[in-house]
Amino acid sequence: MSMLESWRASGRSVVSTFIVVPDAMRVVEFAKAVFDARAIQEPLLRADGSLWNIEIEIGGSTIMLGDARDGMHRPGFVYVYVEDCDATYEKALAAGAKAIMPPEDQFYGDRSGGVEDMAGNLWWVATHKEDLSAAEIERRAREMEKERAG
Repeated sequence: MSMLESWRASGRSVVSTFIVVPDAMRVVEFAKAVFDARAIQEPLLRADGSLWNIEIEIGGSTIMLGDARDGMHRPGFVYVYVEDCDATYEKALAAGAKAIMPPEDQFYGDRSGGVEDMAGNLWWVATHKEDLSAAEIERRAREMEKERAG
């Protein structure tokens, strides 16, 4: 890390998702099973044993998680690039996720699908398939809107 980045904790993303849900360690175990996530540090527990904070890393990106308290349930929506979204989608279902959208090719050049974990977090898994210009993405988006409108 350069001196210009001394303001950032070592090994952390500049921007990180923070997911606050009941029994957040179940989500950590889900992320480990599906995305080979690893804990950056040991969990920090409150005096009552609830999870104050844990940080995990998936492919160089970090996610913070904690147990919800006082109505602060804040599930996340996470978009994760993987080598094979179809295989990862199936792995997520096998780990207990609920199907939201099976993987399919998207107008913006990714193949993606979505699942919901046991805490209500949405995990979109994607594999990039083609690089497109902004004009081509917009053209395809308008075409898709017309198809959906009937």
